[in-house]
Amino acid sequence: MQKKTSGKKDDNAETEKNSRKEEEFSESMKEPSQKDNPREAEAFFESIVRGSEGCLWMTIEELMTRDLVTVNEDAPVEEVFSLFAKNPYHTLPVVNKKGELAGVIDLDIVLEILLLCLMPRAKYTPLAARRSLGENAKEIMITHPVTISLNSTLKDVSDLMMKNRFDRVYVSENGKLVGIISKRDLVKEICRRRKMEA
Repeated sequence: MQKKTSGKKDDNAETEKNSRKEEEFSESMKEPSQKDNPREAEAFFESIVRGSEGCLWMTIEELMTRDLVTVNEDAPVEEVFSLFAKNPYHTLPVVNKKGELAGVIDLDIVLEILLLCLMPRAKYTPLAARRSLGENAKEIMITHPVTISLNSTLKDVSDLMMKNRFDRVYVSENGKLVGIISKRDLVKEICRRRKMEA
């Protein structure tokens, strides 16, 4: 008597097919490493964004981070240094008394100032020298940071990021800082949707 094995074969075939699909999807979603060429990373990001057009029109309010750590423009530079030393920040938004985004301080600025303090005879730019004498956040920050409105779409912010090579953009509403959105936020959401559609 011949055993019935067609059912098991069909199940195995289906399992292998699903496994291949998952592997192909995982491979396509691999993000370039930090050592990759920046242009290749930009091309990867653009392909991801364009690959799931259904979510391009969702508003960034659904994706952005609202719980921001900020520093007042009058805060002493030592407070700024301490915040960077204790937290994994890449940038720190500086706000005025009205809660408006006045500027941004990034890790490059902090490191530059600290190195100039250690090596005062090292080569430096006039701007770096001026910042090294700053006493508060306002005197060392980058002024006029680019922002995007709360009702902007994923397409709006992705275009802004790719054209200007921004990793993150601050979000404002009626002049007030309300959040931040990064490339990683966009990639996570688009990949999540692609996986649901696969």
